[in-house]
Amino acid sequence: MMSVDIPVGSIRMERALTRSDLDQEVDQLATSITAVGLLSPILVERVKDDVFTLVAGRRRLRACCQLGMKTIPCIVLSDLLSIPQVQLVENLQRADLNPMDRAVTVQAFMMTDNLTKAEAARRIGVPRTTLTDWLDILEVGPKYQKAVINNHNGGSSPLTTSHISLAKRFAAKMRSESMLEVALDTILYYGLTRAETKKVLEMVATRTDCSLEKAVTLVRKVPRMASLSEDGEPWDVRRLVEYLAQSGDYLVKCKPAYLESLTAEERHEVLRQSRALQRLLREIEETLPEDEDSPASKIS
Repeated sequence: MMSVDIPVGSIRMERALTRSDLDQEVDQLATSITAVGLLSPILVERVKDDVFTLVAGRRRLRACCQLGMKTIPCIVLSDLLSIPQVQLVENLQRADLNPMDRAVTVQAFMMTDNLTKAEAARRIGVPRTTLTDWLDILEVGPKYQKAVINNHNGGSSPLTTSHISLAKRFAAKMRSESMLEVALDTILYYGLTRAETKKVLEMVATRTDCSLEKAVTLVRKVPRMASLSEDGEPWDVRRLVEYLAQSGDYLVKCKPAYLESLTAEERHEVLRQSRALQRLLREIEETLPEDEDSPASKIS
């Protein structure tokens, strides 16, 4: 379809299926339009000869209004196209789309046209499994939804919609709805990656003697207080002391400036490993009650 210039005053800006954080980016977009122009026309539906309703492009329209533009490039949709479908596809193409907003938008699209997951996936142009992963976030509690959004925004949470899908399949395999939250809590507590989560849940589902905590230990291969280490060599306390000393020496050299310069991915990994180490150190302290007369007890 070819775009046409339509007077801004002829376009009704009704509420559309868009992101919840829409208003925060209008100023930035206006600056971009001033520098390079409007790169993508908005989508409108003709109501009558000289009146149109906005279908997609709310930010662009608002930014153009803010800049005082009299007209804006538009694509006028025909009656043969599904407006919710066009709105949905355009918004799903945004890399920064909030996972919760995406799920709500997809669900609303399905309810509007009474679509099955397979039909909705075909119209949107994604595999059915992908669409199912998107919608899974709606089936968990607010605690986990917030954790997914935190991860999306570059926070410390490890949880993604892929984690939720793995946890759901695990709970179904275990024939226990409560195992969904147990699995999700484990992911959050240990900061598991998707690959680690997959291995942990598969191990628990196939081994009756394996708890989630034990599976995490085996998957991560962290040195533990056992008769044999993971590589088959005898466990040696001297090696443990050596590793702890090396870690301490390196951490002492760490300056705040180093941590402040980390990328979001690096921050997440440092926090994940730090929390795992803290947990292991607490276990050692609980297992080894300190002798009041020992040299270590005098160190403050």
